[in-house]
Amino acid sequence: MPIKVNDNLTVSKFTVKVEGKEPFTVEIGGPDLKVQIPESSKYVTTIHFTVTGAPVKAFKYKQVAKKGGIPIKSREIEIGDYEPREEEYTYEFPEDTTPGGFLLRGNYPVTSTYYVDGQELIANDWTTEVVAK
Repeated sequence: MPIKVNDNLTVSKFTVKVEGKEPFTVEIGGPDLKVQIPESSKYVTTIHFTVTGAPVKAFKYKQVAKKGGIPIKSREIEIGDYEPREEEYTYEFPEDTTPGGFLLRGNYPVTSTYYVDGQELIANDWTTEVVAK
């Protein structure tokens, strides 16, 4: 179920490419979304979105992961400016790495927040599960 960020921007899904594995698609917006990634893995995430109606300026994505209620990792991605078009846009985030080790496996609650033109528009919660390789 896509997330309508505002009247002109809809985020439909993410594609996750984990080193040594086949890419997989994450449909967003549904309840109880959980993504499993092996420990100590390098991965790249691609966001898929559409722009309709009017241009989207200064599109930004922020992600905060927590463990035990404490923020442990945060990243902000400046996605950019986009004009309306029928085709879906994609944007590949910089490579990231999951934590490794027995004590770091488990569930990490994550909040994704979407900004346009400096304004926070919508946030959604999901979970990353770091599993043994």
